[in-house]
This record gives sequence, structure tokens and C-alpha cells, in this order.
Amino acid sequence: MQSKNLKNIIVVDDDRSIRVVISTALTRAGYNVKSSGTAAGMRRLVESDFADILITDVGLPDGDALDVLPKLQHMKPKLKIIVMSARTTLLTAVRAKKKGAFEYLPKPFDLDELLNLVSNTFSEHNNIEIKDKITLPKNIYDSGPVVGKSMAMQEIYKLISRLVNTNLNLLILGESGTGKKLIAKSIHDLSSINHKLFLNLNMDTFDDYSLDNLLQNIQKYHNKDTQSFACLNGCSIVIRDVSESSLQQQKNLLDFIEEDFSLYSKKNNDFIKPRIIALTKKNIFNEVEKGLFREDLFYRLNVVPIKIPSLKDRFEDISDLTISFLNKYSSKKNIYRYITHEGMNLLKEHSWPGNIRELKNIIERICLLSSSEEIQTSLIKEVISEDRLFIDETEEDNLEIYFKKYLSKYFKNFDENLNINNLHSSFISKIEKPLIEATLKLFRGNQIKASKCLGFNRNTLRTKINIYGIEVLKKRKL
Repeated sequence: MQSKNLKNIIVVDDDRSIRVVISTALTRAGYNVKSSGTAAGMRRLVESDFADILITDVGLPDGDALDVLPKLQHMKPKLKIIVMSARTTLLTAVRAKKKGAFEYLPKPFDLDELLNLVSNTFSEHNNIEIKDKITLPKNIYDSGPVVGKSMAMQEIYKLISRLVNTNLNLLILGESGTGKKLIAKSIHDLSSINHKLFLNLNMDTFDDYSLDNLLQNIQKYHNKDTQSFACLNGCSIVIRDVSESSLQQQKNLLDFIEEDFSLYSKKNNDFIKPRIIALTKKNIFNEVEKGLFREDLFYRLNVVPIKIPSLKDRFEDISDLTISFLNKYSSKKNIYRYITHEGMNLLKEHSWPGNIRELKNIIERICLLSSSEEIQTSLIKEVISEDRLFIDETEEDNLEIYFKKYLSKYFKNFDENLNINNLHSSFISKIEKPLIEATLKLFRGNQIKASKCLGFNRNTLRTKINIYGIEVLKKRKL
């Protein structure tokens, strides 16, 4: 038997070309490598006590590698396993972690990424705790509800796989329509406490706060049997739009988390604090700096932040998401619809300011309007144009968004070598002049009322009128 050392690796993949590429890269990096293409061969190599690291694909011709991992871990407790998979789904990442994998690596991956991971794994000395507690049917998250194979989503999957069986508070950040609530529900569903309550609250729940009032409101509005605090034992509590709240609501939430949980835990040793999952569209740290959000509450909630990417940052997922929405529509309405390659490319070219929710709405609309199984590209263009018009009108009502777009166009061909020293004053005047003109018009040329509305004193208003050359026309009220 070959003497064992800490530089030996087993590589298992049913694709011979992948085995060769990985084995060659590892060998050149100074490791001793043995490989196999089957689960049986993998087991024999592990039994031989050859290596401290096993790198294996999930789908093998004689079985699912994840089903074998607990036996291998029992056989060799110090063996560290890296699972690679083309099944880039949330469940695969979660199952791999629960079956004892040290790390999950979605395919395709960069060889340098694998080499770095192997190096880090050799330097890691903590034992793996086996937690094979997944109770959901294996196919629940294979194709939904969380969909996406992009690298951005793979990072989310890996993070979730580490979190599902912890009790850490989470802060899920993301623009409107990115799927924050879906991610929160997925974390609960894939955890070992999925049989516990999953409460979906908003900050209004903490308006008139007392523990009894809170439990009554939960029971009344969420149809949950919450007559005593014990029902919250180990549950998940999602709090929506946590940044859209008053300081009093924030204080009440903090009291709920710090005082009520602590008091009940002291009286009941078997009580497990609920996991708080806070959702927000805003960067709460910025709100803290502005004094609009309590710093102590922020650090209570922000134990583990999860940033959900916008759809424009994961455009690779548009095809899978579209197919998922088409399948759901077909299943619900019993009407088959499909989109051509040309139509799919058209969807990928859209900017999707409304994120996944906008994509879902457009797919449902074109399915409804289409008179044939094949959805015509012209129909997709028409629906997207209508949706774009509505969004543009909405954005024009938001001066900040409108001005950002203006600046983006302005700086597109900006020459930084130009001698421009008063850019701030230039833009301020473009905004200030029409604002003063409109305000004077509103008050029919009355400078006293206009200056009060603008927040100027009258002399300042007169100075600005002169600077901008504004003509003041006084009109009598009819």
C-alpha cells in the first residue's frame, strides 16, 4: 500500500476528459492524484486510505455521489470532500453541505478556483459535523421556485447551504422584485426546522407594541395559533421592508428580539430563539449614518447579509426563468406556449428595471395575448415597449432617477482632460433656475411667498433672480 501523506487527492467524475484535465492540473501543482469514474471506484479508493481530499461529481453512472458521502464520512471522519456539479440548483448546494461536503463547486468552474480551494482545504483542520437532516423531497428545489445557474446565484446557493441549519439572523438586501421573500422562504423550507412556524410580518406589526398585542396580531392577521410565546420556539420570522419604519417601530422590534427572547429563554431552557430574517430594499448602513435607522438594531439583524443580485446582473438566468414562468402558465391554464431563440435573445437585451417580477408579468401577458403556441417576436417587442413606456413615465416622476440617467448620458463621452472647474455650479443652476421660475409662477410673482416656500430669505431670492436673469411677472388672483 502506498504510504499516505497530506498531498494526495482522489478525483471522481464519469466524464473521462474532465478527470484528465483536473488530474493533470493537480499533478502539475504538486499533488498525487488517483481517479475513478464510478461510485464503486470512489469507495475503493477511500477505503485504501489514499487521500485526505476527495473531489467528486454528483451524478455518477452507478449512483448519486451525495447518497454515498455519509458512509464515506463515517468510514474516514477526517476526509474532506469537495462536491462539483452541473446540477447548479439550490437543493444540490444544500444537500451537498448537509451530506458532509467541505465545499460545493458548481460547474463550469475555473481551474485556478479549484486549485485555490484545494490549497485552502489542506490548510483547514476543523472536523466536519455530519448533519443529514433534510426532510424535503429531493426535487422541490431542482427546478424551482429558486431558479438560476449564473455565478451570482451560485454564490447565493453556497451561502444558503451554510446557513439553513444555523440560527443566525439574516438581512436580505435587494431591489424590489429580486425575490427576497422567496429566498427567505427557501431558507426556512430547506432547514431542519421547516415544520416550525414561518411568520411573515411587516414593521406595522410593531406599532403599538406589547408581547400580548403582538401575539394577538399574529393570530388575527396571519391565521397562526400563537396564544403563547412557546409557539415561536425555533420558528422563522420574516420582517418585510424593515428600513421603511419609524424609530419607535425599530425600538419595539429591538425590545422583542433582546428582551422578550432573553426573558423567555431564561425561564424555559428548551426554548430556541426564532431566526429573524429582515428584508430591505435600501442600504440600511446608509440609513444608520443618516440617523434614520437604529445602529444597535442594524447589528442585531445584520449578522449574515445576503445581497440578492438584480436581474441585469444575472442575465444568464433569463432563459431559465422564462422557461419556468412559461411552464407555470401552461400548467395553470393548460395552454402550451413557447418562445423562439430569437425571442429569448430579445428578452435578454431588455434592461429589466423591474427585475424578476417584471419578467414574470411580461411572460404572463404575452402568453395571454398570443394566439398561437409559438409566441411571436413582434408580440414580445410590443409588450416590452408598452412596459418600458410605463416605467419611463414612472421614473420621470422620480427626479433622482431621471437626473442619474441625464448624468449617465452627459458623462458617456466626457473628456476628463477638459478644463472644467465648476461642474457642480453648472448643474445646480440648471436645476435651480427652473425651480425658482416655477415657484414664482405658482405664487403669481409674490416673492415673499415664493422665498418662504423655497426656504430662502427674500434678499437671497432677489439675488438669484438677478443672477439667472429671471423675469418676474406679477398676476392678480382672479
